Amino acid sequence: MIRKYKQTIFFVAVTIVMVVMIWFGVNNNARFEQNRVEGVSFIPARVVEVVEDRTSFNAAGARVGSQDLLVRLLSGPRRGESILVGNMLFPIEQAVYAREGTRVLIYFEHLPDSADDEYFARVQSYDRSIGLYIVILLFFVLLWAVFGKTGLRSAFSLIFTFVTIIFLLLPLITNGASSAPVTIILAILIIVVSLISIMGFGKKTLVSIIGSTIGILCYIMFYFLISAILRITGFNVQEIDLLIVAGFSMGVNELLFCGILIASLGALMDVAVSLASVTAELSEKDKNADFKELFRSGMKIGRDIIGSSSNTLILAFTGTFLITLILFRVNHLQYNLMINRVDIAIEVLRAISASAAMVLCAPVTAFVGSRIYASGATKSISSKKRAKMKK
Repeated sequence: MIRKYKQTIFFVAVTIVMVVMIWFGVNNNARFEQNRVEGVSFIPARVVEVVEDRTSFNAAGARVGSQDLLVRLLSGPRRGESILVGNMLFPIEQAVYAREGTRVLIYFEHLPDSADDEYFARVQSYDRSIGLYIVILLFFVLLWAVFGKTGLRSAFSLIFTFVTIIFLLLPLITNGASSAPVTIILAILIIVVSLISIMGFGKKTLVSIIGSTIGILCYIMFYFLISAILRITGFNVQEIDLLIVAGFSMGVNELLFCGILIASLGALMDVAVSLASVTAELSEKDKNADFKELFRSGMKIGRDIIGSSSNTLILAFTGTFLITLILFRVNHLQYNLMINRVDIAIEVLRAISASAAMVLCAPVTAFVGSRIYASGATKSISSKKRAKMKK
């Protein structure tokens, strides 16, 4: 009975775990309560009228200037109330050009030592929440339309990953847990749940989990080796200063390690699943294949997989650094100074440590898969021989 419904039991159990994670994350954020700004809230609103528009385009093609807007608040105690707010446009990512009907997010602050109806309000950003939910939902629909039940299982694994990071990992770290060990444990948990969700229970899933987990161990080795060579510590990251100012100082030097691990987790799983699938398919085609044959064939195909995938993380990390590289070139930064900058070294650490782990993940997965499937083939052959001898 349990075997028949074990996949359903698994999904129900994981769903219950996610509910517990969400409860834990929502109710465990008291340590930095002193950083909360009293009287400040961010309220979604809709522009009712553009009272005055004093904007124009600058030389770079960005709209700058200011607007006076009449907006209707969509939530909070003042829901439904219309207020007049100012909107300053600077050529930065927060610049919001509002038209009638535009949904915006309002920075709303009750002024201290004043009457209840006195406040300061301004446009903070576009209200992107509904758009984000629609995009995510459309992505899940696309997964379901193209891959059917497997697509829905992939969506479930994505939701679990999101809940684990936001409602478990972050609260644990901000409440004093050691960042690196917690991230490693939860990364392995994400691997196990995600792969079982997508592929179910079976040898291929087991091979993928083992390969991905060993890939994490490879990443740990490469991270500490490369960081020692390049003399990089977690304190070299710019945002660390902001965390220390905010009162968070325990284990901040481990956060760079944790961030790279989370960013590379998907690529490690991709490689492990690809090699596990290849080994399973080869074993299915040739029931009598031994370990050497499976491993040799798996590595031949694995070379092509790694050959096309080895650039994945390097290009991903470099792409996020593109604007900084352009800035270096525009300012004619000398090569010797550029190549010795700490931010360049951090990008190299991110790209190489994760990519090298992904490269080693392939032969490890091929080895594990060949060993598991070859042992199954050997048992099958020996059982056939025993059956013939009985006859």
